[in-house]
Amino acid sequence: MTGTALDLGHGHLLTFIGWHPDDLPANRELYGFPLPSVDRAGANVHHPRKDGPGECDAFIHFDLPETKPWFDKRTVWQVQSWEPLTLSPSLLCTECGDHGFIREGRWVPA
Repeated sequence: MTGTALDLGHGHLLTFIGWHPDDLPANRELYGFPLPSVDRAGANVHHPRKDGPGECDAFIHFDLPETKPWFDKRTVWQVQSWEPLTLSPSLLCTECGDHGFIREGRWVPA
């Protein structure tokens, strides 16, 4: 994970995740050369469980030119703004059912 967690409010913390494939022959064959290197390829969203006590984590990928060939279009989020962070569409945790939006750097429950 890169950097410190971004406090989105409502108990939600977002930490950006980088994508930096190792310089191995198999990765050069799969991804080409130079290898992609992205500091903000996705994020981990740590949040309270909606379905009961405790905490949960959800991971998302961003729709970026460097990662587009390798991530399924149905599982990527559009970055509408980096500062303040705004993503589309909404985020739905498949583990606990937490659902909301990230708008202007804040968590907006759905």
